[in-house]
Amino acid sequence: MKTNSRKIIILLFIFPLLTGCWDQKLIVDQEVMNGVSLDLEDNKVKSTIVVLNIIPKGTNFFDFKNQMSSATGYSLEDTYRELRTYYTGPLTASKSRIILLGESFAKKNLNAYLDFFYRVPDPYLGSKVAIVKGVEASELLSTKEIGTNPVAFGLYEIIEAAEDNSTVTKGTLNTLFTYFNEEGKDFILPILEKNEGNILVSGAGLMSHNGYSGQMISLKECSLLLLIMDNYGELVDLETYMNDKKKLNNQVSYRILKAKRELDLKKDASGKPMVDIHLDLKVLLHQYPITEKISSKQIKKLEETISRDLTKKSQSIMKKTQKANSDVLGIGRELKETDPAAWKALDWRETYPTIKINTRVEVAIEKTGILK
Repeated sequence: MKTNSRKIIILLFIFPLLTGCWDQKLIVDQEVMNGVSLDLEDNKVKSTIVVLNIIPKGTNFFDFKNQMSSATGYSLEDTYRELRTYYTGPLTASKSRIILLGESFAKKNLNAYLDFFYRVPDPYLGSKVAIVKGVEASELLSTKEIGTNPVAFGLYEIIEAAEDNSTVTKGTLNTLFTYFNEEGKDFILPILEKNEGNILVSGAGLMSHNGYSGQMISLKECSLLLLIMDNYGELVDLETYMNDKKKLNNQVSYRILKAKRELDLKKDASGKPMVDIHLDLKVLLHQYPITEKISSKQIKKLEETISRDLTKKSQSIMKKTQKANSDVLGIGRELKETDPAAWKALDWRETYPTIKINTRVEVAIEKTGILK
């Protein structure tokens, strides 16, 4: 009896000290943004948000309705202040799935603008970020739904699929903030376009000094760029035409089984940085225009053809990154870490477009599927 009384007295002292839920924020009492777009309009920022209203329709059945609003101002804080007046409850970005950037806006110093999302009390740093080509970013948000998903969720899944298929690198808003603070390394962002009513990832935008360079890598080149960057997704599929003059049903397609990249940073005769990149690929053939059994001699010839093709393409891709002044390989960061004195002596923004970058790709066919 005494033991029970002692326990009750202890509990009576402990209960008042326990934290409660006095500061909880119920989602039903808030206006939840699940998509944001940022454009430039008359030299002002145009912020557009989509608030997802969930409407109960009986037991375990729901409908949804997107409420879309826009505001303009000289900063994101200006537009956010106006947008808050359009809704009865407090706005929250804690569930925002997507942030879309118009091309003009993306060319600004994104670090200075997107810093707003980092400082608000309830950000969602897992948002996907993409550049919209050809139309205002807000136009994509005006789409009611993608498939059976609300537009923001649909766009999130489109980008996530592109990451898995090695079209663009995996990344979120939080990833961008790490790039913003890293000298000597640029990054890429997915490019979204509308095509006959459909929304798709059409390539990768080359970023330079925290802003969009205006240059992009095409969809067919993206996977090879990610291999060169040593930052690819779950699947990497490539193709090579057997003859440039005849392209109809005259290509070999293959999947990357293993990839090894070596980046050798050194100096040329004048002391200027130069880079040698060697990409070693093990592949599986999954399309070949000839149905008969492939001989060892044909496999050897195929390996040479594919290696030559990918080497040529990789050289072209690196020239595009230099034209865009986008050091996506982080060569500058490598130089900074290995030779700090040389790094300090250079203006890397002026130097990177002029350095020599040699690429070499070697392919070995390990599997031919049912072709052999």
